Amino acid sequence: MPQDTTLRTIGSHADLLDLTDGDPFVRWGVPDPLFGLVLANHGAVAIERFGRRGRGLWILPHSGGGTDAISQLLEQLRGPVAELGTSGISIPQQYAEQLAEAFALGPGGEWDWMWTTHDPPRVPLEDDLLILDDTTDAAELAALSTAHSPTGEGDPGTGRTRLWLGIRSADGELLAAGAMQALETGVPHLAGIVTHSEHRGRGLARAVTAGLTRAALAEHGVCTLGMYSANPPARAIYTGLGFRTAYAWHSRRLAESQPPGRAD
Repeated sequence: MPQDTTLRTIGSHADLLDLTDGDPFVRWGVPDPLFGLVLANHGAVAIERFGRRGRGLWILPHSGGGTDAISQLLEQLRGPVAELGTSGISIPQQYAEQLAEAFALGPGGEWDWMWTTHDPPRVPLEDDLLILDDTTDAAELAALSTAHSPTGEGDPGTGRTRLWLGIRSADGELLAAGAMQALETGVPHLAGIVTHSEHRGRGLARAVTAGLTRAALAEHGVCTLGMYSANPPARAIYTGLGFRTAYAWHSRRLAESQPPGRAD
């Protein structure tokens, strides 16, 4: 029996959540009401998003769809991508080849979107955590990140962070810090977790993450975070505190010049 090739619009967050069988990323990472266009075929769905890097798409399978459904959806999206001015696409890493076949790509990265709804176990050094101020401690937080985690996205001093937690040495030096921010959905999202390189291996980042996670769960009942996929130490910390990966994303900017669509 031939597959349905219809591309349909999903009009509500409830319908999208039902289509994806309660997917945790859709539940907590996609705004309700939907911000933009959502298009689906028989086994894959594209969700429009708006962020600091412009207009983009999340693409993920549904209803048991796999490589064929993803490939078909990418072909179906050629027209909408051009019309919408889409600047980037994120797709599960196992479909990276299909994305490269469909679109001319620019730079990007590999990262995991993780979540938990369970309180983490108590860990050493949590009692040493201090609340930091996004304004008065901004320069110190920025210096720590620049020196020891330059790709961090805590953005101190911008007002994006609801809560900063950190650990200082006996003489007051900031040794580790992390931020609790919010996704467009309002769900807490951890960011900018950094440890001074000379003090790694002591459990400082684990304590900061545990404290932030506990605060997020008390506020909202769920906590999310993103991590670069090629970071085994961070993964060990997060999984040890109860986080699970919803999607390991392959995110790429789209090149300005795209190949033409198929004539058929």
